[in-house]
Amino acid sequence: MLFLKDLKHNLKVFFIWFAILFMFSYMVAPFIDTVMNDSEEILKFVNSLPKFMLKAFNISESFITPEGFFGAKVMMMAQIFAAIFSVLLASSIFSQEFEYKTIEYLLIKPISRKRVYWYKTFVLFLFYSTFALAFGLSVLYLFNVYVNFEYNARILLGFALYLYVVETFFGFLTLLFSVLFQKSTFSISLSIGLFVIMYITDLVGTTMEKMENIRYFSIFKYISIGDTLKTNTVFVKNSICLILISFVMLIIGEVIFRKEDIKI
Repeated sequence: MLFLKDLKHNLKVFFIWFAILFMFSYMVAPFIDTVMNDSEEILKFVNSLPKFMLKAFNISESFITPEGFFGAKVMMMAQIFAAIFSVLLASSIFSQEFEYKTIEYLLIKPISRKRVYWYKTFVLFLFYSTFALAFGLSVLYLFNVYVNFEYNARILLGFALYLYVVETFFGFLTLLFSVLFQKSTFSISLSIGLFVIMYITDLVGTTMEKMENIRYFSIFKYISIGDTLKTNTVFVKNSICLILISFVMLIIGEVIFRKEDIKI
């Protein structure tokens, strides 16, 4: 019953966020063939750009491919969308229960705190998994319909995997903050703040060689879209490690939820 309540309550939000992301992808896909037909001119333009700009946006000849163009145009926006969606969803399912005092009603029912926690967590897991899977399948569909040039489907699925990493990492981080601080605004601010810091850290580390080492403090170094396109490699091991770290945060959140008193 608790699972279905959270599922139904957030279903509309899920469809709205995914519809926006899908429409953005849909607006880009039909133009990929046009871009590829003018690839020589685009390559000349890329080579004429200042080196600082090329480094800042991690642009190289590897972007003059169907998946490269899609990655440059869509994936930055997709990662931002995924992060905000996951943070807001986690906050809605957890910290708002504390703020509206509805958590007290749940905890007086004949159900353990542990089960309440994992029921709610499973809703998050289901939404995050469906969001990333639907994104990957929809992108493959759009490429199949609109793109006549040869492309690497594995890279496209890798983009969906990276999206899932972003969702689980920042979503479960928000969950941890939610049970720790029991304030939605504070939890959202911390999570979005860390996302922005990591994103800028990766950007600065990519642009400035002297500060390259700061990229190690950002998850985006390990799932870099630019590096994926340059090496034609999906960083599956890195993704799995980051997902496991996300689940560690989930377990820590469960321990806190069982032991922490509800703030009145």
